[in-house]
Amino acid sequence: MEINVFRRYEKKFLLTEDQYTRLVPIVREHMDLDPFCVDGKPYHVQTIYFDTLDNAIVRHSLDKPKFKEKLRLRHYGEVYQDGDPLYLEMKRKFVGVGTKRRVKLTFEEAQQVMHKQTLPPKEDYFSRQILGEIAYHINKFDVKPIVFISYSRFAYVARDDSHFRLTIDHDLVTRRNNLDFVSNNEGLKLIKPGFHLMEVKVGKAMPLWFARALSAYNIYLTSFSKYGKEFEHRLQKELAIDEYI
Repeated sequence: MEINVFRRYEKKFLLTEDQYTRLVPIVREHMDLDPFCVDGKPYHVQTIYFDTLDNAIVRHSLDKPKFKEKLRLRHYGEVYQDGDPLYLEMKRKFVGVGTKRRVKLTFEEAQQVMHKQTLPPKEDYFSRQILGEIAYHINKFDVKPIVFISYSRFAYVARDDSHFRLTIDHDLVTRRNNLDFVSNNEGLKLIKPGFHLMEVKVGKAMPLWFARALSAYNIYLTSFSKYGKEFEHRLQKELAIDEYI
């Protein structure tokens, strides 16, 4: 049975090119690439985030509350191909612990969610329960598709601890038009060239070898939300324009 519920601590790090080059060989000594990294290559992730028209969800998230949640629609692959599954996900975080509950959708079902905020019927209990939570979120906040973000990802799984996962994202781009999975992955760069976003997903504690590597290369925790960073960039651009009016 496909797993639709995930619970874990999530820690993020922004790596320079030098830190990335030094860290990856150590990671590969202890971890294996995820099977989705076919032939040792990264896989592509496309995500559409839902929000209110005045960006209330992301504004609340940036205030760093104890509890926050967001709704997103995700596709794995560079461009949608007929038959590809899509995942409607409710992601929550409470005091540093993240949970993700998701439902698999067809392209037609996803279009109904995107354009009409209409959720499909599902037969299995867990999907119905998750869709009920998503329906409550949509109706309470009146959210709609707002932002598209895509990136290439290397994912690793620890050989001796399946709960310890690590992802490194490259080529992060974002846009607020063409909110679909069939257009090219074009948009504004989300982070500066030469930087890589690493996210660690762990059940309890990081392994000692990893903690030592972080210390050796001066890699420190950072607060980074892809959607949050996109919104911050947008605000900065608007403020810069206002200064010259």
